[in-house]
Amino acid sequence: MKRTFLSLSLLSLVAAAQAQLAELRDEWGNLVNGQVIEHWGDNATPSQEVDVHLTLNGTGNKTLNVRRYELSVVPNTENYFCWGVCYAPQPAGAMPVWAAQAQHAIQCQPGVEVTNFHAYHSPYGANGSSTYRFVWYDVAEPTDSVWCDIRYQVTAVSVPEVAVERFSAWPNPAVGQDVQLRLDLTGEAGDAQVVVHNMVGEQVMRVPVRGASTRITVPAAQLAPGLYFASLERSGSASTSIRFVVAGR
Repeated sequence: MKRTFLSLSLLSLVAAAQAQLAELRDEWGNLVNGQVIEHWGDNATPSQEVDVHLTLNGTGNKTLNVRRYELSVVPNTENYFCWGVCYAPQPAGAMPVWAAQAQHAIQCQPGVEVTNFHAYHSPYGANGSSTYRFVWYDVAEPTDSVWCDIRYQVTAVSVPEVAVERFSAWPNPAVGQDVQLRLDLTGEAGDAQVVVHNMVGEQVMRVPVRGASTRITVPAAQLAPGLYFASLERSGSASTSIRFVVAGR
């Protein structure tokens, strides 16, 4: 089970990124410079991965390296990352600041996407939130840099009591229209709820599921342009998630 939130400001990020060293994008192509990518997973998944793609700005080649900071980490977990090469996992707190080795820096070309960065968190059964900051910098001028945070939200494994037959959003993307969520279950809904979060992880709607088939309207007036996540929650844990996009009017 996985869902990922990202903290974005769609109106300001494009102009800001053009003046920065590089553009950082998540696995769906969303710009995440100076933002938080939020990954949700269960504590039984041994290694939880988040990928970030980098595209150098400007007109000349530059050699870039990356540094990882532990902002807040759950004890008894491990983490590691790949940048050209993959490093061995380290226990939480063992390396609060971790820079890729100098010989592993990568020469980047403007406009050419680099897709070999991967960040990993291993919960080993521990629940909680762990946040890491990754900073990419120009080796020749280290103060020229870009960054994003990756936050792993780890919860207990949920025991599936009901199967999801259909969970969809329409229209997707929505342009000045209400979003219709459709949820069809193969069993009793119990305490299930559909929860909608925006790009920064803020809850914008919570609706109890009544019966095996549920139709929910998310009013366009409540939705700013951006990416949203609708999740089926049971007993406080998310078991299934979908995403939808609201475009500008």
